[in-house]
Amino acid sequence: MTGFESLYLAKFALDFGTSAYSYNKRQQESYQSLYNANKQASINNQLSYNSLLHINTEQALELKKYAFDKDVIRRTTRREVAKQQAINASMGGDFGKSGNSANATIINIQRYAYMALARKDLNRDIRMQSFDQRRTNTQLNTASKNNALFSNLSIGPSKTGAILEVLGSGIQNSILSQKGTT
Repeated sequence: MTGFESLYLAKFALDFGTSAYSYNKRQQESYQSLYNANKQASINNQLSYNSLLHINTEQALELKKYAFDKDVIRRTTRREVAKQQAINASMGGDFGKSGNSANATIINIQRYAYMALARKDLNRDIRMQSFDQRRTNTQLNTASKNNALFSNLSIGPSKTGAILEVLGSGIQNSILSQKGTT
């Protein structure tokens, strides 16, 4: 083996080592990138879970508040009706005030109470839809962030490409060796 052949052989060995190093480095970068993406997705999912728990807790408190408010309206209505009935009973005669005007006053009190209860129900329904929308938005936001994470990942180096790079280098060095040594 002549000195020139040794140089071409050394160049091939160097090309082989460079290709192997480059392949391993790209492989490590690919693994690290995937690890980081999985770690961030895990954090995103935990944040979403915490947000959903908060929304659910807030919704439960809101439902308790509405139930309490409706109970107050019902008690107030019963009290006002009883008060009006007492006023009617205390007015004149043996049986007190009676008839259409007495009944109309009580019906009017009940009508306003029912309207207040209907407004409470409408407000509750709107608020519950808001909670549902917030949950949907939280889930979609998390899915979007996770998709963005994984869509930018590289798939890593190709083994076939690395082998072809080494083979190409070997062939090229062989051709150059034959030209350079003859």
